[in-house]
Amino acid sequence: MTLFRQLLLTIVLLLSLMLMVVMAINFQTTKSYLIEQLRSTTQDSATSLSMQVSDYMALNDYVSVESYVNAVFDSGYFSEVRVHAYATDQDIARSNVTKISGVPNWFINAIDFDVPTANAVISNGWNELGQVYVTGSAGYGYYQLWLASRDLLLSFLAIGAAAVTLGGLLLRWLFKPLSEVEKQAEAIQQRRFVQMEKLPKTRELKSVVESMNRMAAKLEREFAAEAQTAQWLQAKAFKDPVSGLGNRNFFESQVSAHFADSDRTSDGLMLVSLIDLAKINNEMGYEAADNFIRSTANILETHLSSFSNATLARLNGADFVVLVPNIEIARLKELVSGVMLDLQDLSGSRVSYSESVANIGAVVIDDSVDRSNAMAQADAALRSAKQAGANQFSVFDSEMGQQMAIGRMAWKEMLEYAIEHRSFVLRRQPVASANDRNKLLQQELFASLEFEGKQYHAGYFIGLAEQFDLGERVDQVIIEHVIDMVKTTNLQGPFVINLSTSAYAKMSFVSWLDKLLTGLPDKVKQLLAFEVSEQSVLASEDHAFLLAQTLKGHDVKFGIDNVGKQFSAFQYLQTLMPDYVKVDPSYTKLAIGKESESFFMHTLCKMFNSLNIDVIATGVETDKQVEVLQRFDISGVQGYGVGRPTAFE
Repeated sequence: MTLFRQLLLTIVLLLSLMLMVVMAINFQTTKSYLIEQLRSTTQDSATSLSMQVSDYMALNDYVSVESYVNAVFDSGYFSEVRVHAYATDQDIARSNVTKISGVPNWFINAIDFDVPTANAVISNGWNELGQVYVTGSAGYGYYQLWLASRDLLLSFLAIGAAAVTLGGLLLRWLFKPLSEVEKQAEAIQQRRFVQMEKLPKTRELKSVVESMNRMAAKLEREFAAEAQTAQWLQAKAFKDPVSGLGNRNFFESQVSAHFADSDRTSDGLMLVSLIDLAKINNEMGYEAADNFIRSTANILETHLSSFSNATLARLNGADFVVLVPNIEIARLKELVSGVMLDLQDLSGSRVSYSESVANIGAVVIDDSVDRSNAMAQADAALRSAKQAGANQFSVFDSEMGQQMAIGRMAWKEMLEYAIEHRSFVLRRQPVASANDRNKLLQQELFASLEFEGKQYHAGYFIGLAEQFDLGERVDQVIIEHVIDMVKTTNLQGPFVINLSTSAYAKMSFVSWLDKLLTGLPDKVKQLLAFEVSEQSVLASEDHAFLLAQTLKGHDVKFGIDNVGKQFSAFQYLQTLMPDYVKVDPSYTKLAIGKESESFFMHTLCKMFNSLNIDVIATGVETDKQVEVLQRFDISGVQGYGVGRPTAFE
């Protein structure tokens, strides 16, 4: 219970206690007053009646006595008026049954009202002729007592309601600074380091707010320092200082993780070699050479911006390498041709030393080609381009590349068929606790397209679906399929669904997802989780924030995958505040490598944990990796060393 409600309840209890005490005192006072008043009235009536009938009693005129008895009885609130004559030893009386109207029965039964009886002697001279007895009516007493109690209660209720309302408003006004402090504390807990600019006037609250502001500022500086350290270490180990691209170490870590993935499809591998870079450096200076390198890097980054999960790095002085997953021969040729045209423009802008700018060699490889053979084929394509002359390129294809080129439009028909007939098959891969691999944290789901008895995993069709603007529809079908499965499964969740950038970047998709989750019971929503890649977050952070807020509104977990693959400042984490992050597989392999590389992993995990974000290491293949990762405060592990994907049925 909030402090506001506790204080308001205290006010209500005090008012109620005061009401009961005042009512008890007032009730007893009123009751005593009414009894005393009734006793006085009955005594006065008895005395008056005895004097009025004395002469008639002496004459034995009992008819006149009876008339006076009736007159007295009718003139007041009496239950009985009785005259006892000594001469005849008989009573002349008038009485009726007490009827109490306008008073609840429970009140009558609860109250014991003592009705007084007064008497007086009838005398004539020195002779006593009889006695007069007058008994008051309880109805009058009950009625007056009920009216007094009811009016007092209604008055107190009205005054109490007004006091509680006014007190509540005053308390809200007084508690407004405290409410802001509470919001600030919650924000700090979520690692949003907000500070209160308007200080409360209350001395104690002002001191608390100032302390909270100092703490928030300190935590913000510490997080910024951790993020800066992580970024510096990342750049030191994996970033080329001249081009701003990844260096050879970065490419080696990325390509090793990529070729270890059994779900990879066709890949494009491209080598770019600059001509006469050494001559530019010797004759025009290192600044001109560096400008040539940076211009080349900018051209490559521009052309690769539309390719998700592409890896770009500078291998050495004049050589660049590009790995583009899930690309067919036609698109690779189009990419290489566009890069070469822009590189040739460097000659006209005097960035290049001469008209001879570069050579490009590229190859499309399928999932049967290993890493060393892939590099050998790309190198052969580059040698072929160099033999053809300056500014030439050569693109080698393979059997897989030819099949992909031929089947491009067929893929669109297959995707449309799969969407219409919901022919997607799900596989699940466990994510286990780093400290206890028998403890399941979540299960990531992978979708495969089923067509004419064959299955094609996501690596084949996701990129094409985005090219054909079908990503949103594919994700919607898969999400609905997962929900149907979750409703009937006995397996432990939550089950993680990966969202494509083209889907959640659309407002229509987020609105659809919000409406879908609104109609689900909490039990089902607790079994769901959604992931997006770090690259997609950096490309559309506003859309990712909207998605994250939508999911948090339904208490559905939200995570970011492939974290650390991009050279980012990690500031997006404070904005999105995901429930967990999955570190790129390349860092999992580096964790057991050089000390500088493992130290970067340690810094990365420390930064995530400072934000209360769970860290999951992916690409875990051996027990040794798990053992080493436990030192980095890792929450969970995922990979073939933990469990292979199995059918979700």
